[in-house]
Amino acid sequence: MFIISLIVIIGSACSSGTSGSGGKAKGGSGKDSGKKEITVWSFTDEGKYAVEKYMEKNPDVKVNFQFIPGDQYQTKLRSALQTGVKAPDVFALEYGFVRKFIDHPSIVNLSEAPYDANELIEQQYEYVQATEKDSEGSVKALGYQGTPGGIYYRRDLAKQYLGTDDPAEVSDLISSWEKIFEIGKRVYDESGGKVHALSNWNAINAVQGGNVETPWVEDGKLIIDEERMKVLDLAMKAKDTNSLAMLEDWSPGMFATMQSGEVMFYPGPTWYLQHVLKRNAPETSGQWGLAHGPGSFSGGGTFYSIYSKSDNKELAWDFLQFYTFDHDFLTQLAKEQSYFTSNREVNEALEHELTDEFLGGQKYFEFFNIEGEKVKAIMRSEFDGDIGTIFGNNMESFVKGTIKTKEEFIKKFKDEVKHDFPEITVE
Repeated sequence: MFIISLIVIIGSACSSGTSGSGGKAKGGSGKDSGKKEITVWSFTDEGKYAVEKYMEKNPDVKVNFQFIPGDQYQTKLRSALQTGVKAPDVFALEYGFVRKFIDHPSIVNLSEAPYDANELIEQQYEYVQATEKDSEGSVKALGYQGTPGGIYYRRDLAKQYLGTDDPAEVSDLISSWEKIFEIGKRVYDESGGKVHALSNWNAINAVQGGNVETPWVEDGKLIIDEERMKVLDLAMKAKDTNSLAMLEDWSPGMFATMQSGEVMFYPGPTWYLQHVLKRNAPETSGQWGLAHGPGSFSGGGTFYSIYSKSDNKELAWDFLQFYTFDHDFLTQLAKEQSYFTSNREVNEALEHELTDEFLGGQKYFEFFNIEGEKVKAIMRSEFDGDIGTIFGNNMESFVKGTIKTKEEFIKKFKDEVKHDFPEITVE
């Protein structure tokens, strides 16, 4: 659910230069400008920054950046890759749907010469590398963004109810769900029901997702990792202790609590700071901190691939290397855009320097470097995003009481997976 929301939150309209090159770019030169050209597609406009910096460094190159919003993106990209009509040279894949595309033959294998990306990705966190590889272990996409998570908390509420807002001390106080639920019950009682520990059940699910060790589908069979099932029990315990505000995820009501101080803890990945908290609670600068919670996790991320029939592969690769491995650019991206990168070497060089006043001056790169090394590297299946949505919809019904028991939950969940994906064996 982080993933879908990231697209909605940070996507905004932007103008594009030309349509895709379709593999026929007149030898890689623009008719009018005389410059070498490539076309880049993305589902979010965040890539514009990299495009601008790349063209500043390479004034003889024109990068046509095309932002395609919402559900149109996957449909248009799939059609372009299959037909070759107006296909881009480089295209973005979101964490939620990257597995649907990464095994397709229309994507360049970057493990092979002259790319040899296997050596480059050693600079990145292992969980990022797992997403970049196809089912055969070949590198087919590269990510520039690191997305480990942490528990964002309101410092004012922590001082009031925990007696401290120090990140290390708060981390110790919320190191298990049992501790969080105890805090949740006490805070709810002491505030007269005005303050909750968590906004909803998905705050638990976001963290628990980091404990999962198997994808939803293996060898064509549905697998329900026991860590996923623990979410049901944890959600009910949280509800019973009044730890949940029972707000709809990513709703205006949930966002409003960030400004009003009615929820203490918000589990979220790196981008949550810039695109969720700062956007929805701009008047709370200095009132936030980052703490380690019951587990390590990550959320979302953007990856880029090269079209296998592009006539401009050399230039496309140069752009992709710049975006994902150029240390000077990534350092600039981190400092100017507050992006935590996928490159541990860059992040480690910045961890003692970069702070954020919104977090009370906390060294957030140092924090996320610790979490980034702990996130498990899991090879997901192409079905994971869709099945995760089915699981989430049923969890919503379970927490609200529409689904009464775990047995009823499991049966309904399996029936829906079987209906939507008849090719999967469901036992």
